[in-house]
Amino acid sequence: MNYKFKIILLTLNLPFIFVALSSYGIVENTQEPVAQNKMEKKKKSTKTSKQQNQQKNQTNAEPTVPKGDVEVVMITSLGKIKLDLFKEKDPTTVNNFLNYVKAGYYNNTIFHRIIDGFIIQGGGYDTNFNLKPNTSTPIKNMSSLGLKNLAGTIAMARKPNFPDTATSQFFINLTNNTNLDYTKEQEGYTVFGKVIVGMDIVQKIAKQKIGQREGMYNVPFFPEEALIKSVTITESL
Repeated sequence: MNYKFKIILLTLNLPFIFVALSSYGIVENTQEPVAQNKMEKKKKSTKTSKQQNQQKNQTNAEPTVPKGDVEVVMITSLGKIKLDLFKEKDPTTVNNFLNYVKAGYYNNTIFHRIIDGFIIQGGGYDTNFNLKPNTSTPIKNMSSLGLKNLAGTIAMARKPNFPDTATSQFFINLTNNTNLDYTKEQEGYTVFGKVIVGMDIVQKIAKQKIGQREGMYNVPFFPEEALIKSVTITESL
């Protein structure tokens, strides 16, 4: 092999030599004594395991829902729904709702907005989709009290961009709707109670066939199957 040929061959192999040296240097710089390495790995593994368990527990922990002090029974066309209202926590919203209950306002109204996997909304329309007249003044938004829109809770409906516009209409959450909760950046939708009996009835209503009518979307195709026959107070402390 002549001298020129050896030079060419060496030149072609230079990149691979540099790569090999570079890789070796990285490995060498990160090596530790074997015993220390094993101990450190064990410590890291234990620490990681604890962190994972803590994160898991934090993830699985659901926000607590307080016990209410007023029970209300809603008789629907598909069965009974019992609600527990948080009057002590939020007297403003609960008293507003109870005033409508006492006046018989909700009797023979319908759940006029049904979105399976989100909410069912009622408290304003009859079976002919006529909006009931409302003489009460809107109430202050109380979502800053911190109650969350968890599955099975009942909250006040209102105009999207105007927090203090809730009157008679309400909705029941079918899932954890965290996007409806109060934050520092936005006013939320005020939760004031929870379903304690009849969540299966709520889910049946949510499965009703829906369509469009009178310029409204997600309305029940058969309104008599989403009827609120009556709402009564059963217990007050």
